[in-house]
Amino acid sequence: MNLSVFICFVLFTFEVYSLNQNQGYIDNFLHVNKLFQEQKYNIKKSPLKYAQMAESIGKATDLRTMFSLRKELTAQISVAADNVTEIPGLVSTSSNQEPTKPPEPDISELCKIHANGIIEGINQQQFWALRMLDSAGKPPANLLGGGFKWLGDYEECLDIEGQTVANNLTYAFGTQYCMVTVVNIQALPPILPLYTPLNIGMCMPNSCTVNDTQRLIDIAVKNVTNNLFIAYQAECQEPDRPYDTRAVIVLVVISFFISIMTAGTVYDITLIQWPKWQQTAKQKEPDAVVAVEANEKIPLITDSVQIVQYQPGIFGKILLAFSVYTNGSKLLSTHQPEGSLTAINGIRFISMTWVILGHSYIFVLSDVDNVGTFLPEMMKRVTFPAVSNALVSVDTFFVLSGLLLTYLVMKEMAKKRGKLNWGMFYFHRFWRLTPPYMLVLMVYVSLFPYTGSGPQWKKDGNEYNYCKTSWYYNLLYINNFFDKQEDSCFGWAWYLANDMQFFVISPLILLPLFYFQLAGFAVLLAFLTGTVVATGVMATTWNAPMSMFDGGDLTNWGEIYIRPYFRMGPYLVGMFTGYLLYKTDLKLKINKFVNLFGWLVAAVLACAVLYGIYDDVNGNRPSQEVSSFYISVHRTVWGAAVSWVIFACAHGYGGYVNTVLSWKGFIPLSRLTYCAYLVHPPIIYYYLLTRRRLIHFTDTEIIYEFLGHLALSYAAAFITSMAFEAPMMGLEKVIFKRQEKKKK
Repeated sequence: MNLSVFICFVLFTFEVYSLNQNQGYIDNFLHVNKLFQEQKYNIKKSPLKYAQMAESIGKATDLRTMFSLRKELTAQISVAADNVTEIPGLVSTSSNQEPTKPPEPDISELCKIHANGIIEGINQQQFWALRMLDSAGKPPANLLGGGFKWLGDYEECLDIEGQTVANNLTYAFGTQYCMVTVVNIQALPPILPLYTPLNIGMCMPNSCTVNDTQRLIDIAVKNVTNNLFIAYQAECQEPDRPYDTRAVIVLVVISFFISIMTAGTVYDITLIQWPKWQQTAKQKEPDAVVAVEANEKIPLITDSVQIVQYQPGIFGKILLAFSVYTNGSKLLSTHQPEGSLTAINGIRFISMTWVILGHSYIFVLSDVDNVGTFLPEMMKRVTFPAVSNALVSVDTFFVLSGLLLTYLVMKEMAKKRGKLNWGMFYFHRFWRLTPPYMLVLMVYVSLFPYTGSGPQWKKDGNEYNYCKTSWYYNLLYINNFFDKQEDSCFGWAWYLANDMQFFVISPLILLPLFYFQLAGFAVLLAFLTGTVVATGVMATTWNAPMSMFDGGDLTNWGEIYIRPYFRMGPYLVGMFTGYLLYKTDLKLKINKFVNLFGWLVAAVLACAVLYGIYDDVNGNRPSQEVSSFYISVHRTVWGAAVSWVIFACAHGYGGYVNTVLSWKGFIPLSRLTYCAYLVHPPIIYYYLLTRRRLIHFTDTEIIYEFLGHLALSYAAAFITSMAFEAPMMGLEKVIFKRQEKKKK
């Protein structure tokens, strides 16, 4: 059976496997490296072969190919139509032929009939059939630059209503947009490695199942390319499918949160805030009797009328925990207690901005039509390692986490003479992170598939099987130990798992530091030595490259990136810095020459880490020994540079750097960092998956996209904080303060 006529509806896509496929988060980075290598080296080294491949793909979509095979297909479909008994979509019938049981077909009869109707319609120049052809993708310009993703027109395809006649029966049908994954079963060195996935988009009759579509394209592709390609799998869009049970349950949960937030806000404004506003208004009125709250410090003889404020009960306090007004006021407040490390606010926000910038580049590469020319040019820029090596931005958060933990715990233990409620130590951390984390994961996995549509939309979401078999790894904070696709969920949460694991073992360092300083330093140094040595040894064993963009062996790169025993260096440096801040009580006097030397060393080390990969990604790869050394120490060195900035600023030696980082506007933005980290990947995914056209990368384009992702991520983070984060922190205070009062 020859069905290669349907190749006219194929929209060939020449790309490395999309970031939006159901793959693990770390795998995405590996595919970006593969994309860079293929585009940078293969296209430019063999442009003629690349052009020949493009020519064969274009020939497969040529209208003449379709008509040359029309007679064969028509004969095949006539046989199938004779065996049809009852078909959905039938408008009228006049056939009296006795039906016979048809043989088991490879492709459903109805799909074949509708497909033949499309051919007939095009031959007769019927408008609806020509629109189906028009909605198919066309070969773009700049094929050699990576323009091999031909999306066509998604809306035009879905807007078509077809009609055909076969054996005196009239059939009406709609259309659907499908994408097929095609792989080459023969290598085309050096331009196309074996089994490179290609995406094919087409406008198909809605009577064709996913299996029909896959088989049709498989036959067509094999015929036209002489068995060079096979159709591996297909996915057809369902833009208006109903909510499943999972989504309905999550919508009910969200409705509950909205209801209690509304009730808490109304309760807060009417019974708590309104009396305060009245008092304030009366105080501003001339010759008015001032109403004040009863207080033991107020003199007995006064002209003011004392008004006792309303005191909510336990139920009222629970409602207040969900008040948008109170929580919003706290979040947007720029007040900080005396002795706060104010520079941390700016560092936290800038680091989160850096993370979003890096993801704005790396997530989008599979949706760019000029990646083959743009990315190599970017790599040549001396300033670009700030983007290509943006991975160290996460190490800044490890430094901050270890520093704040040690600084605050040491002060608390000193205040309580070495005593600390270790049960609350762990519970508070788990309660602080987990509810917003799990609630965002729940909403993302369950509702994201229903929020958009488009030619590249993933109707079942980005997560494998809705995280049914892996979500509890995230709940237990052990998801960074699992690499398989079926074990991956909410991939960017690998950082949260590492941070929680470091927190869990931190008392092994905190207690010796508090009671026996030298012993504490020895334990900390042992951990640091272990993580550096382990990273260096395994990097050498696995022949790990210095950068993911240099074309080296990335087989084990994900393990080095997410395993805790390879990532603990910056956290330990942060703990050491936090201990120094505690011991100096922020009162250390630093000689101006020592201060200048410290800033100079920190700047040199930071630049060496950040820009040390420039030669490596531009073809001058160092020896494996040098690469392993860089991999083992660069994160720790970066952490040391960041720690100096915090240490100097905390002691008043930061100058204009401290002035900028301590700007009060960073305070509320800093509080939103955690929620921004949780929600920013879905924000970027939504933008990319709902696009109807590919992106043409320019500096201006990426600036606008980055700023849009940044603004929308923080807007979503504010909503997430109001709904899921702030209320849980408020509930913790209500519950445990009540227990403390009972004990007293």
